[in-house]
Amino acid sequence: MSSPPNYLRVYRKRSGLIQEDIAYLLNLPDYSNISRYEKGQRSPNTELLLTYHHLFDVPVESFYEQESEIVKVNLIQKAKDLITELKKDNQITLKNTLRIKFLEQVITRLTNKK
Repeated sequence: MSSPPNYLRVYRKRSGLIQEDIAYLLNLPDYSNISRYEKGQRSPNTELLLTYHHLFDVPVESFYEQESEIVKVNLIQKAKDLITELKKDNQITLKNTLRIKFLEQVITRLTNKK
């Protein structure tokens, strides 16, 4: 199974670190898994993503910029669709009004984000 393209290698290479260094920092016996993660042959686990995040001081979504953008666009559209459903006459309640307000805030935040 292939993972979405990622930028793990790019950030590591920019730093001058080698795969063996990352493996050491993650307490892995060898660097073969680092290579697989960077090539997208294996999905990185949470520990690896958080290690890269802290090590290179970049947001986790930076490692998956293309995938993140696709998820964001889909989320905006689905939130708009849900708002339309919640605004139907027979569904206007205080609870739904709060849900709509939250979803509108999410859309605004995601739309204004770089």
